[in-house]
Amino acid sequence: MHRRYYSLLLLLLLVLFISSCGENQKLTPPEGDDTELLFGTDTTLDIVTWNLKTFPLNANTVGLLSEIIPQLKADVIAFQEVMDYTQFQALAEMLPHYQARIYTATSSYRLAYLYDTRTITVNDEYTIYNGDSNPFPRPPYVLDITFANQNYFIINNHFKALGDNYIDTQDPWDEEMRRLLASDKLERYIRENLGTERVIMLGDLNDQIQEPEATNVFMPFLNRPDEYSFATMPIAMNPTPNTVSYPSYNSILDHILITDELYADFSLAGNICRVIRVENHVGGLSAYYQLISDHRPVGIRLQAY
Repeated sequence: MHRRYYSLLLLLLLVLFISSCGENQKLTPPEGDDTELLFGTDTTLDIVTWNLKTFPLNANTVGLLSEIIPQLKADVIAFQEVMDYTQFQALAEMLPHYQARIYTATSSYRLAYLYDTRTITVNDEYTIYNGDSNPFPRPPYVLDITFANQNYFIINNHFKALGDNYIDTQDPWDEEMRRLLASDKLERYIRENLGTERVIMLGDLNDQIQEPEATNVFMPFLNRPDEYSFATMPIAMNPTPNTVSYPSYNSILDHILITDELYADFSLAGNICRVIRVENHVGGLSAYYQLISDHRPVGIRLQAY
């Protein structure tokens, strides 16, 4: 009798094991408004930046993103660290109404976009500072778009990583110095070429914007508050484990900056710029780190007239 009982138990465990193998990670939407994936609205321009960490990080990454992205309801998503061009195109094909733009300026750690063709018209795409690899290991990727009959320029970036929190002005290859040079050149480019346009500069900028001036690589922008504003500054000034884009270090390295032409649009839309806690839909941060990325997406909402 006991032998038969144990045999049945072993058979049951074997069936459960076999049935669990080979399945993709399932989404487990949590309860509560603070963890909802929904970010965009039908009446606003909703833009997200997201470092996907050597996409695709896992065999399940593409499938999971194909379920997650439509729920964000973002009009444009700017990505960093796209390693597999083909897999990113495959992701786009799995998403109704979305199209992909991926640049060829680098063969790895690419910048890319997904945009909703129902709301966005792409007028042009191009890279700037090509070959200027000291400040820009990945040339900034510009997307010229129209939304609700308004023209916008999105500049996607992935600044140089690492460093020791000291700007060595005597060493042009110092990591902080390279980020400072990148900020300086981007600010100058916007001022000289897009001076009256609606500009959103975003991406994984690999540094913190709330630091003292002596160590702050973003001073070329911060010194001109009448012309530029980091929508991510409130998060940076009061970081918490639930609000930062890089939870491993309780910091926000993924930023969104707007020009003064968008100040009113940002205000009218409620001054909304926040991280989207995607990890809650894949079983928590530990699973998220293994399946998608170590960065959370960050979104901004803008009111169009």
